[in-house]
Amino acid sequence: MSETAQYYRIRLTNIPRTQEDELSVIAFGHGALGVSEALSFTQPDLTYDPSLIPKRFLDVDVFFETKPEQKFFDGVKGLNPLIQIETITEDQKDWLEEWKKGFVPFKLVGPVWVVPSWLEKPPEAQLQVRIDPGMAFGTGTHATTKMASYFVHKLAQENADKVKDWTVLDVGTGTAILAVLAERVGYGMITGIEIDPEARRKARENLILNQTKDVIVTDQLLEEVREQFDVVIANIIDGVLIKLRKDLIRVVKPQGHLFLTGILQERDNLFFEKFIEASPELKVIKRIQKDEWVGYWVQRIN
Repeated sequence: MSETAQYYRIRLTNIPRTQEDELSVIAFGHGALGVSEALSFTQPDLTYDPSLIPKRFLDVDVFFETKPEQKFFDGVKGLNPLIQIETITEDQKDWLEEWKKGFVPFKLVGPVWVVPSWLEKPPEAQLQVRIDPGMAFGTGTHATTKMASYFVHKLAQENADKVKDWTVLDVGTGTAILAVLAERVGYGMITGIEIDPEARRKARENLILNQTKDVIVTDQLLEEVREQFDVVIANIIDGVLIKLRKDLIRVVKPQGHLFLTGILQERDNLFFEKFIEASPELKVIKRIQKDEWVGYWVQRIN
């Protein structure tokens, strides 16, 4: 009898959220198969959204096919010596099945539900976004994705007679969940841009899974985009949003809308100063907060 294939799960705890991106770079640079935030949430039944338990510091699982070299562990400690490391060996079949058990259908926003590709649509779901996340980020459970979903849906509700003619740009589309949502609630042509090849591949698979007609995913950098869009979605961490500020505003049409989520509450004042106050061409339509995250809906007034 052959032995069950195994993989290595490295649990990293006590990670400051500001170092999440750097940690991902280290992990994938040392051959990681995937990186997943270990989220804690409750969901009484399928009529409720999963409620995330907010944490100031991240817990992350990094998956490897074979035990990583010492250079990986040295790199993690070099990033932050306070990060705790635990190495766990598990069976491959357990990894897949246990991961699937934790991902169930749930209401995303309005009539739209997120449904894993391997499960049936619940009868309560009027519209569905089918998702097979793979190694890409974006299952819809994160507070920032929920805030972006709320903005996308609310704007469509308020402009039901217009949105079919509106174009949308989803910056850093990930699994393309927000791009598919935009089509489901009535927007016109939707473009997702994603620089990570694995995320881009998974996003395109999800477009096929959802039988989308008006969504494309490209490998363009934001700085390479020359068109302007009626709606721009940027569900990205606040430090990157600030770096991309000029290009994000540039690709929004005058009177168009820009959704900015991924802002940590503790850095909201800095973000407001560096992005909102630094952009006189923007008007804040709405600010919302969910868990420890903040989102802004702004409009370009000229």
